[in-house]
Amino acid sequence: MAGKRDEVTIAEVAEALNISKTTVSRAISGKGRVSEATRARVLDYIGKGRQDAAAPLRTAQQGPTNNLALVIPKHFMRLDLPFLRKCMGGVWNMAAQRGYDLLLCYAGETDVGQLERQLESHKVDGVILSRTMLHDECVQTLQRHNVPFVAIGRVDDVKVPQVFFFQVGATAEMTRLLLQLGMRRIAYMGGCTNYTVNEDRLRGYLRGFSDCGVQVDQKLIWTGIETSEQRIDALEGALEQKPECLLCADDSMAAAVLQELRARHIKVPEQVKLASFYDSELLTSSTPQISAAQFDGERLGATACRMLLDILAGKQIALRQMQGYQVILRESTK
Repeated sequence: MAGKRDEVTIAEVAEALNISKTTVSRAISGKGRVSEATRARVLDYIGKGRQDAAAPLRTAQQGPTNNLALVIPKHFMRLDLPFLRKCMGGVWNMAAQRGYDLLLCYAGETDVGQLERQLESHKVDGVILSRTMLHDECVQTLQRHNVPFVAIGRVDDVKVPQVFFFQVGATAEMTRLLLQLGMRRIAYMGGCTNYTVNEDRLRGYLRGFSDCGVQVDQKLIWTGIETSEQRIDALEGALEQKPECLLCADDSMAAAVLQELRARHIKVPEQVKLASFYDSELLTSSTPQISAAQFDGERLGATACRMLLDILAGKQIALRQMQGYQVILRESTK
């Protein structure tokens, strides 16, 4: 009987595309020699899913599956975010080193149907969440099924194993540095604050102003930006407030904002400055290069996977692990 598969392994991708498993791993991690055409084929195959014969259900009595699931937000199904690809590469490589395969599972803010089906069919030994929310259906589902998991991102429940970047500290430091350079009208352009990473970034932005004793103009704060239309609306609204700097939630938003500013013949940094709360090649290869907070996505993914594998092995771990950052000022804020 044919049915829709919700996951894909390295071996399946390699067989379907007639390439080696090593090539698939390199395409996902971004390391090693792989042509852009091959990388695009791999990411496209993983991202869009396909129709396959339904795999037989596995019961708990059959023992370990040596499969881990990585849960990815549905709106990132194309896997085109540099940070997500690096994080996935870290997870995938660590899993492979320990003899595990990785299955991808997509979840919406409230739609966890794919995850439910994987858990009910006992296809995985453990799960890694690539994002966390304030009221997280995935966390509740995993706890209900009593399946070992690790969250990439901050979770308020301290009993949940989690690894995350110090987002509040990074955004506060970036904001303080911009204020110390003499800027006062710094516009914030961020994503939906249902996600804890976005909530932490906004908290850091506000803390930076507080640390410097400068009052925030609430008209400069734009949140809930998830689509290109929302980004354009936010940019237009922010520009009406005559900002000295536009502070974007991540690299993709900052790169897109730079393009929008060019289309409006607004020069960076001469007429408005630009910075990002996450760094990537998108920003270091742009003209001008964009100031950003730098995090190691691959290390984050590897740490999350190592934590989960240690839990499965019965080892004691530190349940909350926080990783650092570096703020780098470049031409866009000079």
